[in-house]
Amino acid sequence: MAEFEKGKVLAIDYGKKRIGVASGDIEVGIAFPRVVIQNKSIQYVLAEIQKLCRELDVKMIVIGLPLSMQEDQKENRIMKDVKTFVKILEDNLKLKVVLFDERLSSFEAEQLMSEYKIEGPDDLYAAQIILQRFFNKIKA
Repeated sequence: MAEFEKGKVLAIDYGKKRIGVASGDIEVGIAFPRVVIQNKSIQYVLAEIQKLCRELDVKMIVIGLPLSMQEDQKENRIMKDVKTFVKILEDNLKLKVVLFDERLSSFEAEQLMSEYKIEGPDDLYAAQIILQRFFNKIKA
């Protein structure tokens, strides 16, 4: 896998209602849940992500790409929404944005939350899982 700039990484689990955000440092390779952003409007979401990027001095963003479990990988509606969101981030943040397979991350997050009796939406932990998988893949 390609070399990536050292520093902080933000991971996003995009959803029409809520957006889970996790963060970590590429050198350390450990993802931490950060926040859930209510998807009120693109302007609101963009402002919240910009604020996090400034606070954490983010060098790159990883966004979960909701690939289908079927082999054909036809683009579905949510994939189109994610790709549109990526374009908005790239145009406004001037940061590297990487799409990364998020298959089963929500399922895994639900299992984690159930096991540790954590209440609330799974978006936060899905973002953490996406980022941890990304770190694991680039370190392999």
